[in-house]
Parts: sequence; C-alpha cells; structure tokens
Amino acid sequence: MTRLFYASAVLVLIVAPALFQARVAGQTAGRAAAPAGVNPHQAMLNTYCTGCHNSRAKVGGLALDGLDLQAAADNAEIWEKALRKLRGHLMPPPGSAQPAQQDVDAFVGWMENTLDTHARGPKAGHVPIQRLNRTEYVASVKALVGVELKATDVLPQDGQVDGFDNIAAALTVSPAFLSQYITAARQVAKLAIGNPNPPVASTKYAIAANANPDVPLPLGTRGGIGFRHNFPADGEYRVTINDLGVGIYNSTLENQSTVVIMIDGKIVFRQTIGGPDDWQLHAKGPQGRARIMERFTKIPVRAEAGVHDVVVAFVDRSHVESPHNIADPFFDELTKSCSCAPPGRRNKLVDGVVISGPFNPTGVSSTLSRSLVFVCKPDAVARPLSGPWCLPS
Repeated sequence: MTRLFYASAVLVLIVAPALFQARVAGQTAGRAAAPAGVNPHQAMLNTYCTGCHNSRAKVGGLALDGLDLQAAADNAEIWEKALRKLRGHLMPPPGSAQPAQQDVDAFVGWMENTLDTHARGPKAGHVPIQRLNRTEYVASVKALVGVELKATDVLPQDGQVDGFDNIAAALTVSPAFLSQYITAARQVAKLAIGNPNPPVASTKYAIAANANPDVPLPLGTRGGIGFRHNFPADGEYRVTINDLGVGIYNSTLENQSTVVIMIDGKIVFRQTIGGPDDWQLHAKGPQGRARIMERFTKIPVRAEAGVHDVVVAFVDRSHVESPHNIADPFFDELTKSCSCAPPGRRNKLVDGVVISGPFNPTGVSSTLSRSLVFVCKPDAVARPLSGPWCLPS
C-alpha cells in the first residue's frame, strides 16, 4: 500500500507541470493572438463584442462595428457607457465567451486615457469656494431667524472685482474677518433669542434718514416720520420728540394740531399742541416754550418685544375749503394739493425722535424670531415625567 501511495505522488508531480502548460497554451489559443499590425483592442472587440453589437443585430441599440477606435473621442458618450459595463462585469453577458481580465483592464485603461486626453466640449474650469457677502449674509439671517440687521453696522466692506462684490476671488477670509463674522453671529443669536432683562438703551431716528417720500405716512397724518424699531423686551419705553418747531417765532402755534405716536398702526399716544393755551405759554419766553416741550419728552408707551413699525406725526385739519381759496403765489404744490397751512405755519418735526428703554421689563413674548427658533415647547404640566413634547402650533 505504501509503495502505491508513493508511486501516485510521483505520477502527480510529473503530470502537473504538463497539465499547467497545456492549460496556459489553451488560454493563449483561445485568445487568438492578433496578427502583426492589428490593434489588440480592436481584435478584442471583434472577438467578444461586435458579434451582438453590430449594425445588423444592434443588440441593446448599440453598434460598435462602425466606430473608429482611433477617433474614440468623437463617440465619448458611447464608450463611457461601454466602460461602465466592462468594469461591472456586465458585458459580455454570462454564458458568453469571456475575454481575459488582463485584456479587459488593458482596454479600459487605454480607452479612459484616450477619452481624457482628447476630451472635447466646454470645460467648467476651477470653481473656488465662495462665501456669502455681507448683503447675502444679512438676507439669509432674516430668512432663517427673522433678525433684521444693517449690513454696514455688523460686517466689513467686501472686496470687489469689476464693481461686483459677489465674486469668489474677491471674497477672501482672513482671521480678522472671521472674528468679525463670529461677533455678528453672536449678536444675531442674542437678538433672535431675546433677553428678558436687557440694559436700557437709546436710539435716535433722524428726520433726513427716515423721511422717505416713497413710503407715505398713514392717512390723515403729515409732517412726521416712520421707522422700524426693535424693542428688545416687553415693557415700558419712553419716546422723546426733540423739536417741534417751537422757537422764537410762534407761527406753528397759531392753530391747534395733534401729535400722535403709532405702533403697528395703533395710536399709543395723542397730545395737542398749539392754540390759545400754548400761545400764552409761548409768550412767556424760554420757560414757556420749555413747558410746551415737556409734554413731548420721555413719553411713556408700552410695547412687546420684536420689530415694530413706529410713526410719529401730526394730525392736522385743513385750513381752507379748497385749493382755489389759496391766492398766495409763494405756496408750493404740496400746499395746494392738501389745502393745509402755508409752509411757514405747518407743524412738522424739526429734529429726530429718541426711543429709550426698556424700563421695568416683563420678559420676552412670542416674536417672529423665537417662533422660528423654538419650534417645540415642553409639555411639563401634562407629562411631568415624560420629558419634552412637541406641541402643535
């Protein structure tokens, strides 16, 4: 038995090299080496591909026999699809004769290099990373968290290329620039969340900056300004009207009119000015004029947190029945159209309006920013042991 085992082992060692050489020869014969001068890639296509993908059969709607490998870039889209099939071992299909993997790899590498080298059509080129400029940043902040910012107050000037400040090449980011953006983000976060006990601050709204003729005042008012003010918390605020034209000359006090303060279209303050009583006070000199202006200094008004529309203006009656009763040629067109007092006798704001506060704040009510940030509310009363729950709005 031992002799038989050794004899079998020797026979295997003798026969194995011969079998290996025969297998290699068979594979080489199966590939049918291309004759001299024949492109090996074209030979592989003719052997394994064009039998189905030709102009007559056109299996899958593809014909490769009419394509020139030397001008592969002319049909780049077709060859890219074919490469995906070859890389995924989807072609030739199972059951068909398969080319050697090294031939497939050689063809794929050669075709990819050919397509890349002779690429045609427009090139996108290099697209650098682009950040938001300050105008886009302010608009994005308003859309995301409802905070209105003035770009020039929180961010530096952006660089420009040919007059455009949204070109990526000009929108560089330095350490100092990044620090300013972080500071702006902190300010945005504070404004969005709100502070239930903010410090008292004052903001002045000048006449020239807020008298926009394209945005008319509410009907029935004149001689004032309208603006948007951010009230940081619920509480009391004080409005001071610096100058109502009560000077040495008292022409504006001859007729009585009414000063109103409106927040979001609702009148929160109303006070008369002019008429017989103020005429007598004016006659007492500077002390009398100061007493008139005391009524319009630190006017207490209540407001809720958030950005609100504020209007400070006059409610003044018409002084003539129609423009035809005005015969003075020095009256301007506005006087003729509104039938009001002559220009020198019209009531108007001479200086700006100052808003100070909040005093005695009572917290921060629901604002647009808070509704965008806090989308869920804890239902601690209904489920004290179950954690936070999202309540429907």
